[in-house]
Amino acid sequence: MSYLTYSDYKTMGGGLDEAAFICYSFMAQKEIDRETFGRIKVMALVPDAVKMLTFELVQVNVKADLSTECVTSESVSGWSKSFKDVAQEDYSKERLRLILSYLSDEYDDTGTPLLYRGC
Repeated sequence: MSYLTYSDYKTMGGGLDEAAFICYSFMAQKEIDRETFGRIKVMALVPDAVKMLTFELVQVNVKADLSTECVTSESVSGWSKSFKDVAQEDYSKERLRLILSYLSDEYDDTGTPLLYRGC
């Protein structure tokens, strides 16, 4: 079961081709499964929050793959650029922030919070 179809992804404004989307959505789904202990896989319906989260995680994963450095300043006549390294840790923090934001108030079919860690 896929949490987000390619059709829904395109409707939400996604710009990847289908092959790239499949790869990135699989990565996003694995991240969600890890944080929810696979609770979504057994649900009858995928909540809208999970679909939206998958879309957001796809976008973050694409950015993480495409940019490992950011231009902080650029001079044209003497042609110089200054770069700031973007740590993968920043992307990990963003992924976790999104997961907590989207899933903090979501429950599985039995009423267990998706992010419940047990006690």
